[in-house]
Amino acid sequence: MACEPFKRINWGLIPYPKALERMRRLHAARVRGKGRDMLICCEHPHVLTLGRHAKPDNILLNDEELAAKGLSVFNVERGGQVTYHGPGQAVIYLVVALLRRGLGVRRLVEGITQAVCDAAADFGVKASSDPERPGAWVAGRKLAAIGLAVRNGVTMHGLAMNVSTNLNYFGYIKACGLDSSATSLEREGGGHAPSMAQAQDALCSHLEKELAEAVPA
Repeated sequence: MACEPFKRINWGLIPYPKALERMRRLHAARVRGKGRDMLICCEHPHVLTLGRHAKPDNILLNDEELAAKGLSVFNVERGGQVTYHGPGQAVIYLVVALLRRGLGVRRLVEGITQAVCDAAADFGVKASSDPERPGAWVAGRKLAAIGLAVRNGVTMHGLAMNVSTNLNYFGYIKACGLDSSATSLEREGGGHAPSMAQAQDALCSHLEKELAEAVPA
């Protein structure tokens, strides 16, 4: 029997610590069997987040320079290293009970990656995965980051795709510990980008399709 549909939530532009608190609260409820699996759409003011494997030297600014750029820094429980979030970036958090959907972590990551690539294709951008590097890429430039945490069989965190993001901020970090440049739908589209609502809808629609396919009939 198929699982219930995902519940879509949109928090709009929300400070990162407020979103983190809300997500952790929803995660705890889902662990207790409450509610439904969720896809949470949002944007954040300028912020850097460091995953469990982050190295401090992957931030290329000192504390004073970070403050001058308006960049806060948060250590979080997701996998991966350092990444940037900011306005114009579509962030989707997934609060998903994996076993109820017949999903393992590897299949989940593959599904998220494919969903990002399919969403980008909706807007004329050809993105692909890279077996050596997480996320979605366009000709060696990173379009989207993926970073997850799984606690008690329920996921937190998720993905971030650059739509019309100010890419200069990626110059202040070694994103995900890699020497690579970032890109966006806007840059790849020659200065044209979908609206945030359009990008979020495309991502959620493809996530729902990819992650439903793993559910036994």
